[in-house]
Amino acid sequence: MNNKKIGFTLLIIGVLLFIVLLSYNYKLNQQASAYGCNPNSQCMNISSLLSLTNIFIGIIFSLVSLGFYILFFNKDEEIILRRLDENKKQLTKEQKFEIMLKALTAEERQLMQIIREQEGITQSTLRIKTDFSKTKLSFVLADLEKKGLIKKEISGKTNKLYIKEGILSLSKHI
Repeated sequence: MNNKKIGFTLLIIGVLLFIVLLSYNYKLNQQASAYGCNPNSQCMNISSLLSLTNIFIGIIFSLVSLGFYILFFNKDEEIILRRLDENKKQLTKEQKFEIMLKALTAEERQLMQIIREQEGITQSTLRIKTDFSKTKLSFVLADLEKKGLIKKEISGKTNKLYIKEGILSLSKHI
């Protein structure tokens, strides 16, 4: 249930109970004044009922205060819950990316992780980081491109490498 609805409900219930107890307390005071309330059994009974209603008034005031707090001041909880949901979605995307990597060969996996960490890495820099030969790197990149996981952009005499946009939602950089 929404915090605003709970707070509003608590406020209404508290106010209604407060009104009922005030009217009951008023009637008890009228009875006490009608009896003149000397120390007798009827006055003792009325006195104990009055103290009980005062306790209930305190409880109702606490209920109203809680409703007021939930209604107006408890916004931080919603923000925290929203952030937790976002983190949960991010974790799920990270897990999906890891599952996708398991379907690749060791070389393809290594290249995808490096490209994911450094979007737009040049092919020559990637060759230095992986210590692959030019031929092997070209073949592995061609396989990844055929699988639709990466895209190449020509940049001078080399290529810049990016994870394809459909895969970007699975990568670390959301």
